[in-house]
Amino acid sequence: MTTDAQGLTLVPGGTDLRATGATLTGTGCGTGTPPPPPSPDNFALNAPATASLGLSFPVSWTVTGATACTGSASLNGSSISLSGWTNGTSATSPRQVTATLAGTYTLGLTCSNAVGSVTSLPAIVVVSGGISDNCPAGRQAVADICYSYNLGTSCALSTDITRFENIWGRGQPTDNPLPFPGANGYAIVKNFDKTGYIATKFTVPAAGLSPTLAGMFFHGETLPGPNLTMSISPTCGDFSLSGTICQRDNINGGSALTKYKNSAIPPGQVVACPLDPGQTYFVNIRAYNPGQTSPDCSGNICKTTVQNNFTP
Repeated sequence: MTTDAQGLTLVPGGTDLRATGATLTGTGCGTGTPPPPPSPDNFALNAPATASLGLSFPVSWTVTGATACTGSASLNGSSISLSGWTNGTSATSPRQVTATLAGTYTLGLTCSNAVGSVTSLPAIVVVSGGISDNCPAGRQAVADICYSYNLGTSCALSTDITRFENIWGRGQPTDNPLPFPGANGYAIVKNFDKTGYIATKFTVPAAGLSPTLAGMFFHGETLPGPNLTMSISPTCGDFSLSGTICQRDNINGGSALTKYKNSAIPPGQVVACPLDPGQTYFVNIRAYNPGQTSPDCSGNICKTTVQNNFTP
């Protein structure tokens, strides 16, 4: 704003300022030139070629004139939410991004102001985790695990769910996790991604295991989420055991999932998946039909309850 020679004066009898001969220029004033759109178009995203599950990695870019930037992501060709990226609108670079599913991500970014927008070139990031486990793409590595149906309390946030004891090895988030067979009770996966799978690893104790150990996983009736498929296998992400005692398919809430037992128990005495002392296994869990809707789901993110009970 510019004024004539009189400039700014007080309104007689008051404290308000009065401008005489004022001329307004600039955006929104009815005159002047609007700002340019952001630039450049097809800008580069600087992202690492590889990253690890559950660990943040930086993505940076250089764009001038933007007031907001919105990220997009796809995993193995399908659109997906990505923490720190698709939930951010800030134009500030860099962002710290965290992936909870393994696989090949394609990232994009659109930056805009009041006049226009520009779009980045794609960036490819291969996210892996538990490399020694030889897991296929899609393994979910991190989730919030709750031990009360009041999901505002009693939750272990951002838990490493590649380990059995971090899910069923405690009754409260502050408990010291117990190795397999863990603790009797239920665990709620607060943010299960039904487009991926959980493969939680455990080793059967080589010594000290009860010779009569027998247990069962149960799909909880409260906050069940979608129907589940569960297998117990020496192989991560193995869902090829359909029709055997080591896999249960399309299990709704309030029903038994996979049963297990010490392999020392004779086959005819207890019908359950036999586990050998000293051997390593995975409890593999996925949604039977990722397209199934449920009141416990928001998009692809669901709550699901799985109980572990065993004797002695």
